Amino acid sequence: MKQLFSFLFLAITAGAFATVHTVSNNPATLAQFNNINTAVTAAATGDTIYIHGSPNAYFAFTQTNKQLTFIGPGFSPDKNLGFTANIPGCTITGALCANSEYQGITFTSTISINSAAPNNLRFIRNNFSQLSISINQGGVTYSGYLFEGNLFDNSSADAATNSTYQNFLFQNNYFYESACCRDANIGGFFNTTNVLFDHNLWFGAGSGVRNAFTNSCRFLTITNNVFVRRNASSSNSNSVFNNNITFYPAGSVNPGAPWTLNGNVNGGGNADNLDPQMVAQASVNAGTNNSIADYTIPAGPGNNTASDGKDMGLLYDVTGSLNFTNSRNSRLPRIFSMNVITPTVAAGANVTINVDARISN
Repeated sequence: MKQLFSFLFLAITAGAFATVHTVSNNPATLAQFNNINTAVTAAATGDTIYIHGSPNAYFAFTQTNKQLTFIGPGFSPDKNLGFTANIPGCTITGALCANSEYQGITFTSTISINSAAPNNLRFIRNNFSQLSISINQGGVTYSGYLFEGNLFDNSSADAATNSTYQNFLFQNNYFYESACCRDANIGGFFNTTNVLFDHNLWFGAGSGVRNAFTNSCRFLTITNNVFVRRNASSSNSNSVFNNNITFYPAGSVNPGAPWTLNGNVNGGGNADNLDPQMVAQASVNAGTNNSIADYTIPAGPGNNTASDGKDMGLLYDVTGSLNFTNSRNSRLPRIFSMNVITPTVAAGANVTINVDARISN
């Protein structure tokens, strides 16, 4: 069964990537390596490293001057035995790491992006759990970053106020903060060009209103977001807001429409302190952290009122990769279940196996 799984996986991926290296620290799963760093050392630029879900946490890894793709199973894999790939952070060093991708991984400690500012990094469908993504090498320019379909669970992306950030897209992300641990999700984006926050959900626990941005952010473009009990203007100035909605449930205080404060600009279509009416609105109002709840908006002020005619907040497109329902899984096809139909057979007879494979593109 382990060998069959590996064969199916390699058959699916061999045509899509240069060389695939598999990693598992679970003895029950067949793989080439049991340590991510060993796989990184063996890999060449352009290779892919597939990290199997495991009940055991992996060690942190370092990537130096290689363009690689790392793929885990997702932050909440929709499959039998849905283990995640938990990694206590990583260090990404060198300009030649440009165009790398990190997908379907649960990071549980600092992601440090330093030295020579690698450009065009893509973080897709990951869980950033109680950590900082440090994009803060001073005095350099970072360009072309994508953060899509991720969970920022008590986590932040931290920039350096003396660096320059251009062409960053934060799209379809879930920003959650508890009442105890972190002030804001985004900080230090001070010298920016084309830094866009589009179709994200921001909320958290506790009756107080916590910040979405901190540490001198400015010149951001903020479109089609839902902010529940979040202050989007604190330490965020001269930014343009289009088609966003804020809501402050009973017990919380409205700090004021963010597009009217700190030199921010009202680009139109914004709504202050209106209930977005998501399906899971009661859960959001209560500050419940549930990444696989239903955050669609079937009716109300958030329905079909985004600048693109879609709902505000998280995207649930019927086709394509921008459906937050799919974000819990990586983009690779996966085996949901595998059952042996004829567990007992005579010598030389056929064994029948039923494989249920699914895709979440």
